[in-house]
Amino acid sequence: MGRLLIWMHFLLLTVLLASVQKATACSCAQAHPQTKFCESDFVVVVRVKKVLPVNDYEIAYKVKINRVFKSNPKADMALMQNLLRTPSTDSMCGVTLNVGDTYVLNGRIVSGKALISNCGLSIRWADTTTRQRKGLRQLYQQGCVCDILYTHWRRKGAVLESSGGKNCLWESTPGPQDCQEKYGVCMASFSGCSWVPSVPYKNCIKEYQRKREQQRSREP
Repeated sequence: MGRLLIWMHFLLLTVLLASVQKATACSCAQAHPQTKFCESDFVVVVRVKKVLPVNDYEIAYKVKINRVFKSNPKADMALMQNLLRTPSTDSMCGVTLNVGDTYVLNGRIVSGKALISNCGLSIRWADTTTRQRKGLRQLYQQGCVCDILYTHWRRKGAVLESSGGKNCLWESTPGPQDCQEKYGVCMASFSGCSWVPSVPYKNCIKEYQRKREQQRSREP
């Protein structure tokens, strides 16, 4: 009887631990849109037509593919199904998309199926900047030889010095994180990898610097 109670307690503890793990399972590392592009099997613009249940743990979005920015032979085959699969819950990194909306999404091909995750690209197409669209069309691919490191803004100097010109630093807030995410493209040149200058990027940086100066002036 004592052994039975111990076994029952062990089973109960296992179930409770599994529930906690499931609730806290989704944890995504910070990654720039260019990094997500480079590390994916496919990048597409789709309009969501329908949500289809697959099983207790997975759903599929029936989509109309409007544009393909990146693919490979396996992805070409999988995307012909017009189905993008994802976990059914946020805790397992499932992506929540609205029927009728248009998104830019990336994903991987696993066992012949196109999978998307909340850790990947999942942006309403209307919310993308012109610079991001240019990146998706061409520039991100050209910059895949470089790495983009998410870096605490206080450590950017030391990290940049040790990067050997192979990385662009994506500076955390209160650094220009939003500017680099929305307008930054990292590409290689003779002097190493760096953020490519552009009018939108420069304007965003100037606005960021103006706001930082205002904030510092109000500090005691």
